[in-house]
Amino acid sequence: MPSKPRDRTGEVYGRLSVIRLSERRTAAGNAYWWCRCQCGQEREVASDSLSHKIRKKKNVTECRECAREYATEGVCEKNDREEKQRRIEATTTRKQLNGVVPNDWLELPLTDAHARELGKKHFFRGLKCLKGHLSPYRINGGCLACAKEKKE
Repeated sequence: MPSKPRDRTGEVYGRLSVIRLSERRTAAGNAYWWCRCQCGQEREVASDSLSHKIRKKKNVTECRECAREYATEGVCEKNDREEKQRRIEATTTRKQLNGVVPNDWLELPLTDAHARELGKKHFFRGLKCLKGHLSPYRINGGCLACAKEKKE
């Protein structure tokens, strides 16, 4: 029989507050604790996952719903940052191409996401495709010059 675990009732780990001991044990004999998230949901967490220390093993700091929500927010923020960077790069590249390419290309949206926002089918970032063409792209992928070559 494993020893009685240290009482963690009332301790707070991130958004989780420990409320009571569980009957379950891990394979190593560690106790599970019932924790309540700030959102009101409860979650059963192994005691070795409850810690304030930074370590290789992931610490549990919120219920599954909040964890999923934070992960989704993190991905969205990353995508927004990357899209903003692509638009900045496209703007600087297009300034250098002023007078080199047709003006109607420079009036196209900056990226595929920008084109979708505006309801357009084409965009122009000012980058060459793998075959070396400098032309607009379709939002679902593909250089328009390459598409013309395939038709011929």
